[in-house]
Amino acid sequence: MSLTNLSDVASLGGEAKRVADELVRRILAGEYPAGLRLPPEVALAAEMGCSRPTLREALGHLAGMGLVTSRRGSGVLVGDFRREGTLGLLPAYLEAGRFEVPLGALARELLRTRAMLAEEAARLAATYGTAATLKEARALARQLPGLEGEPVAHTRCEVEFFRALLVSSSVWPTVWFANAFWEPLRALHERLAPVAWQVPPRHEEMLTALFEAIDGRDAERAGAIVRAHFRRVDEQVLPQLDRVFQEVQG
Repeated sequence: MSLTNLSDVASLGGEAKRVADELVRRILAGEYPAGLRLPPEVALAAEMGCSRPTLREALGHLAGMGLVTSRRGSGVLVGDFRREGTLGLLPAYLEAGRFEVPLGALARELLRTRAMLAEEAARLAATYGTAATLKEARALARQLPGLEGEPVAHTRCEVEFFRALLVSSSVWPTVWFANAFWEPLRALHERLAPVAWQVPPRHEEMLTALFEAIDGRDAERAGAIVRAHFRRVDEQVLPQLDRVFQEVQG
């Protein structure tokens, strides 16, 4: 199993994406350490085999990820990705394979964070959602049973389902905060789903119970249902992920 191409840069395309991917790789690999001033634009563009506008586009994307900063008179400086990086780095970070904690522990903590976010989405939907704002979540829930034989499509739909639950609350500051998480989680789930995903038992039953709790304005029960759901999911997924990561590291 290979994790190649985890470092997708979704908002870029073509040459800018290629350049951005390579610069991210060098930073995460330690080839460009924090505090380093990158070569002048002309020299770096020549080294990367791209035009200067393409290089600027790639560097602008890296700046948005917290990887570089541009200072007048100092050029472009590499930042400390550990302190300043964003979740957009997650796929590339996994691909780089340089971890301060064991990979299995990192996977468990990521799954824990994902479950906490989904639980909060359910709680807020039960507290503030309305019949009108919950329409998208209900439509996505109806799609899920038909995707049980398609791991990637199922995981994509489930991520969007929990995102729709959060949006249904109309608590926009929380939605904005969570927006930083959804795309990296979706990309990660799509890469790992073919080798580490099974539809958990009682999935449709979970969805029915969840909407009953949401419609009944029972926020605590809604959160508990989601928490139990992801506990069952992780009991299936984590052993498979451990095997995948052992293969990658080997």
